Amino acid sequence: MNGLDFGTLQDVLADWPERPLPNAGIDGVFERVHKILLEQRVIPRAIVGSDLMSLLRHVLRRQSLQSGVPARLRLPRSKGWPTRDHWALFGVRAQEVGTDYYLIEALPWSPDWLSEPDTPLFEDAFAERNVRIDHRCRIDPFLEEAAGFEFFTSPGQREAVRSAFLLPAGETLIVELPTGSGKSFVAQAPILVRGVEGPATICIVPTTALALDQARQTSKMLKRRFPRKEVPLLAWHAGLSPEQRQAVKTAIRQGTQGILYCSPESFTGALLPALYDAAEAGLLGYLVVDEAHLLSQWGDGFRPAFQMLAGVRRGLLARAEGRPFRTVLMSATLTPETIATFDTLFGPSRKVQMTASMHLRPEPQYWIHQENDPSAKVNKVLEAIRQAPRPVILYVTKRDDAQSWHKRLRSAGFVRTACFHGNTPDDERGHIIDQWAENDLDIVVATSAFGVGIDKRDVRTVIHATVPETIDRFYQEVGRGGRDGKTSASLLIYSDQDRDIANSLSAPALISNELGFARWDAMAASAKRLDALGLLLSLDLNVVPAHARQQNDYNIAWNMRTLIMMARAGMIEMESQPPETLVRQDGETELAFEKRTQAYWSQYFEQTVVRIIETGSRNQGFFDDRISHERARAFHASQTGGRLLDRLLSGTRDVADLLQELYTNREAGRMILVSRACGGCPAGRRMRNDDIRYSAPPAFGIRRVETVDHSAFATAFPQVSTSSPIILALPQGSGTTQAFEALSALVSNFGIREIALPNALGKLPGIATLHQKVSGRLLLVQSLEEERVSGFAEYQMARASIVDEETCTDVLMMLERPLHVIVTPPSVPDPFHPARKLVDTGSNLLTWDQFRAGYRA
Repeated sequence: MNGLDFGTLQDVLADWPERPLPNAGIDGVFERVHKILLEQRVIPRAIVGSDLMSLLRHVLRRQSLQSGVPARLRLPRSKGWPTRDHWALFGVRAQEVGTDYYLIEALPWSPDWLSEPDTPLFEDAFAERNVRIDHRCRIDPFLEEAAGFEFFTSPGQREAVRSAFLLPAGETLIVELPTGSGKSFVAQAPILVRGVEGPATICIVPTTALALDQARQTSKMLKRRFPRKEVPLLAWHAGLSPEQRQAVKTAIRQGTQGILYCSPESFTGALLPALYDAAEAGLLGYLVVDEAHLLSQWGDGFRPAFQMLAGVRRGLLARAEGRPFRTVLMSATLTPETIATFDTLFGPSRKVQMTASMHLRPEPQYWIHQENDPSAKVNKVLEAIRQAPRPVILYVTKRDDAQSWHKRLRSAGFVRTACFHGNTPDDERGHIIDQWAENDLDIVVATSAFGVGIDKRDVRTVIHATVPETIDRFYQEVGRGGRDGKTSASLLIYSDQDRDIANSLSAPALISNELGFARWDAMAASAKRLDALGLLLSLDLNVVPAHARQQNDYNIAWNMRTLIMMARAGMIEMESQPPETLVRQDGETELAFEKRTQAYWSQYFEQTVVRIIETGSRNQGFFDDRISHERARAFHASQTGGRLLDRLLSGTRDVADLLQELYTNREAGRMILVSRACGGCPAGRRMRNDDIRYSAPPAFGIRRVETVDHSAFATAFPQVSTSSPIILALPQGSGTTQAFEALSALVSNFGIREIALPNALGKLPGIATLHQKVSGRLLLVQSLEEERVSGFAEYQMARASIVDEETCTDVLMMLERPLHVIVTPPSVPDPFHPARKLVDTGSNLLTWDQFRAGYRA
């Protein structure tokens, strides 16, 4: 029997409960219906609840919109099935058919309490309108071989992945790509190309769910790439046994781990000894931070371990000495203030580069309504939940609100519902995430703790019964919907009280000058000097300043906040020191050694190391001046976000305009130009502007790259200058054989790592394997046709371009590269003297015979 679809569902319900059910549903929606009907069959007298009613509404609206004709279902009127009035609450019209059946039809929902009552909500989300534009581009052959993909998802992903490979060792790369653009491949690609042996990639993620999900995906890719090799454990989490933990640490130290996904707490804690050993041995390749915008959070989501990453990184780089690792900071949403924080913590700025290709999400359709009466607000949210396409996330601000709404929904008959907040235990979190992934839940009531790294692609509705603390947070939460590229719905119902709560939460939790200096002075006074000048200090985070009362986690957190704020203000740099290697002493019992080890590590993790940058930091006047400047910067960013949030709530400006203003950055070297897109919002609907088309945002890779020695070219061909393009003239009557010979020789012998050629030549079989002649296999393949449209990458690396009569060689002649060889047949004209041939006018020329003699020597 085929899976449950609309036709089969018609038959099953019309002959309920006699007709057998298929084994599964054909998609997520029908799978949800299938699971409920299966339970109804097991308990035949069970009352049909709200979950099934909302899902049948979903099925009917989708079928009507996709088929273009009204869809109806015949189902029983018997005991346990809803009455006509009950169906009406869910936007479903029920007509009697004889004495035993209803014929039901779902109607569009246009609540009179919205400011646009003539425009039904949720219709495009029900229709699953595909709004994502295909911006794919050909992948480099060395990556196609490694990953099995034919295409990058976008030019932005291409530049991000390439930049990660090209980044000079010891430097930092900031990557901004929209959700769904394949950021995870940036971390995976180096290991897929090289294998798990060698320097490891440590990928820091904010949640265990994301660590496990990324580990599963990467493990699958590694098994496809290296079918005969064993893949190690790729995620570090609380569920690992002591033996598994030791195996991971050993693999890191021996250079056989490949890649590991872990939390910031693990990176700065349990894994640290192994990481220091690996750094000293040159066995750390990349430090990748996913969802890196969390590094700049001060508010309720503040996690000291995230803020400590920069210091631990500096300590590991110092230990790595001549073999430093690369750092990659990735996010879908970076504000200018966040980028400035990255420069401060992961700089110096001259060693931080950025690649960004940002377009707004076209999938969400925004609806906003204010309701100050608490009872009316509850009723409106309940009404929306009954009508909304599944699955649904209901966001609230407080944990108590999440629990109250969860209880309220279950009382209303929505039993396929879960509650997720900051205090939800880890095992329960894992269970909820598994249920969510398996379509066993239709609604999750959540605080902002839910959603980060949970890649549920078919979420159709995100409802906010609150005001998120920032417009950035709102956009991130709305972005949990529509990850499959189809329209999703965003409905925000709020009160003045909600806005007041958001204001209080969004204000940066920054310590006052007086209390901050007291904390710093107390820590510095008791610090241990680690260098002769007293500029490198080991600080005790347990130190209690005079105004505080006792040691506790709260005190440690505020000491950390003080130090992080000082680092942002440029007064100190966060550092770290390697832990000691403890050895059991003669006569020491195993129990005594274990206690001594535990005491050492307890003390180690209560210390932090800083380097004094400004010696005036112990002067309160100097301290106040620097901290005041940093506080003003933080509050300015908060006020800008608050202003944009107010405009969002008012509905007077297009949501895309507000988000474009939030994320655009015009700082030199940190430029982010945001391509706007909007699936629909109150302002846009008033102006009858429902055009969701958006352009592919500009994508630029990094300029400063890892150097490759190409001095052999100057040695082999002293008659030409590498400071300007070199014309390599193919012989008369030559074809693709000679062109490929030239490329092969240039790549194999002279450090060429970038080739550009017409699309027709790019399909030649030899091009797909040319990277195998390169140490490390890194070879970029550019399309001359695409470059003519989108512009040239700025990588400062050796390049070879094969041209034909159709190529605009004038631009190629001006391209800035440390070495650029233009391989040309004799028929190509000189762009500056069209009546003459390039091989006749070029002064920096190699003949075919000269080239052959030189590379064969």
